[in-house]
Amino acid sequence: MRPSRFRWLPDTIVVRAVIILVGSLIAMSLVGYWVYRVGAEGLATNARDRGLAERIVSIKRAISAIPDEVDRDKAAHSLATASLEVHWSKVSLVLNNAPVTERSRAMEGRLKELVPEFGTESFRVGYADDGALNAGEGDAYRHMLLVSVKLDDNTWLNFASPTFGTAHHLAGNILAIAAIMGSLIILVAVLLLRWVTRPLRNLAIAAERFSLDEARDPVAEIGPAEVRRAAKAFNTMGDRVRRLISERTMALAAVSHDLRTPITRLRLRSEMLDDEQTRNLIDDDLSEMELMINSTLEYLSMGVSTETPKVFDLATMIRTIVDGEADRGHSITVDDIDHVTVLGRPVAMKRAIWNIIGNAQKYGSNVSVELKRDGKQVKIQVLDDGPGIPEPEIDKVFEPFYRIENSRGRETGGSGLGLTIAKSIILDHNGKIFLNNKMQGGLIVTISIPIHV
Repeated sequence: MRPSRFRWLPDTIVVRAVIILVGSLIAMSLVGYWVYRVGAEGLATNARDRGLAERIVSIKRAISAIPDEVDRDKAAHSLATASLEVHWSKVSLVLNNAPVTERSRAMEGRLKELVPEFGTESFRVGYADDGALNAGEGDAYRHMLLVSVKLDDNTWLNFASPTFGTAHHLAGNILAIAAIMGSLIILVAVLLLRWVTRPLRNLAIAAERFSLDEARDPVAEIGPAEVRRAAKAFNTMGDRVRRLISERTMALAAVSHDLRTPITRLRLRSEMLDDEQTRNLIDDDLSEMELMINSTLEYLSMGVSTETPKVFDLATMIRTIVDGEADRGHSITVDDIDHVTVLGRPVAMKRAIWNIIGNAQKYGSNVSVELKRDGKQVKIQVLDDGPGIPEPEIDKVFEPFYRIENSRGRETGGSGLGLTIAKSIILDHNGKIFLNNKMQGGLIVTISIPIHV
């Protein structure tokens, strides 16, 4: 399977869809807020410029109508506000050679557009920060827009207005409403996505529970078109697999019967031989053939079992196996616990344990079995004092018909299927199996099986 480029993403469709939805909402909110800021600032700027132009015109007209200079100065101060300073003087506050910048040129153009009566020589525009100041303290006019309007008597009406931009912030209630709406949208999206992906979850559960031993109800073919198609394909695949296994099982039964019949005839004929040595050799070959046939048939029939799973005492089963091998004269001991129950197929599990213990007895003269609880698992260890397994071949011994080089004799050869069958049975019981070499020589087979509560 090719590695995904997006391993950082969560695994479930619901979480990924929610992330996409939340990301889209955030992006939409940011873009909307940016548009709002741009529009609001544009409107505020236009309104401010228009208000400034209207006030300049009205103040100019009012001051021009006053003939006395003292009264003009007083009137100018009285018409000033917090956002617009007004001074009357005989000189311009803005230098005649004030530097022309982009923002001063833009402001001058807006004022001419808003107040057409402003002629080129009748007013000057500049910014104190750009060096347009002609009089007064520099710090007092910092960040100020300066406008000097020339009156008919060649005196000047000077205006100063702060240039700080108006900060537009969303009101708290608007943010709260947006947060509530976003939460409701996410909640509805999660519910809808879980409803949409429910057929996929049902399909995954059916795939996990798929078994060759029993025919389960087909997966409901509901949901979107892609999910219905996947469910239909899964049901068709399950029927084909069960039919194939059933046909193979019947073929295996026929092969087993056909092979056992000539072997039985050969065994009967060997009994008529006078040469006892030859008769024993033939019997050994026939016994080995029967063992190979039984192992092969058992391997080929894995996954198809009529045995019903049930709860049984694994400790008692292992103790029975060890006692039976000890009665046959093998050097084997067991260090177990009183009782430990597991759910599974007792006959199949007994076969797996017997294969592992028998394999240890082939290569070692002393075998020990240990049982202990490990959380929610029961751990079984089978130890022998044999030669062990070369490290490169530890994983290969689980492959069908594989035998290491020093185990190909009649005494220890076997069919190369014992560990393969044992591993298949243990995995079928949701267990695990590992092989490790002992430091002082020998092999340790570790099995873990879930405990039934």
